Amino acid sequence: MAAEVALACKIREKKTKGYLNEMLKQEWVPGIVYGQEQIPVPVFINRRDLYKKMSSYGTRGIFALDIEGTNKPVMALVREVQKQPLSGHIIHIDFFTINMAEKISSKVGVYIEGEEELIKKGGILQAGIKEVEVSCLPKDLPEIFTVDVSTLDIGDRIIIADLILPEGVELNEAAETIICSVLSPSKATGTETGEEEVEAGQEQEE
Repeated sequence: MAAEVALACKIREKKTKGYLNEMLKQEWVPGIVYGQEQIPVPVFINRRDLYKKMSSYGTRGIFALDIEGTNKPVMALVREVQKQPLSGHIIHIDFFTINMAEKISSKVGVYIEGEEELIKKGGILQAGIKEVEVSCLPKDLPEIFTVDVSTLDIGDRIIIADLILPEGVELNEAAETIICSVLSPSKATGTETGEEEVEAGQEQEE
């Protein structure tokens, strides 16, 4: 199950551009915490702490936000991350609060392993979707789905329906959606077999 990631947040009170620029220079990332039962709260998060947590846990987990001046952490999901196009630095982040007793819909990443064995067989892996949307209680949210392709052969594929779901977790995606498939080198490069090329030439002559 996805771990709760603790993250300290500083209240963002002033809204002037000068104040914002100064906080950015001091390595603070602006953000907003909001939800159905949550008055929007502008915050700052320490850039180094944010990057450290995201490098370890990504953006799909549950964040326990320790907001300055509150008595207990606020549980939330990352709703949106805005990045500077050139540097890739995070310039704003949105958190959506959740109720731990109510089901949520969230994306879970798909990790593919065993591709090396597939290559030894002469197969080429064609990846489909990289994440799957599920519904469950926050405590049951999977950290990741791992798909092993080492036993697959050319022509095989894995679809969403093949995923092993933990108890209490439901899929919000079409069951036939392809996660990955195994192609032969010729199909992967778009080339045809000699026989197919001959048939195509005969059709053109006719």
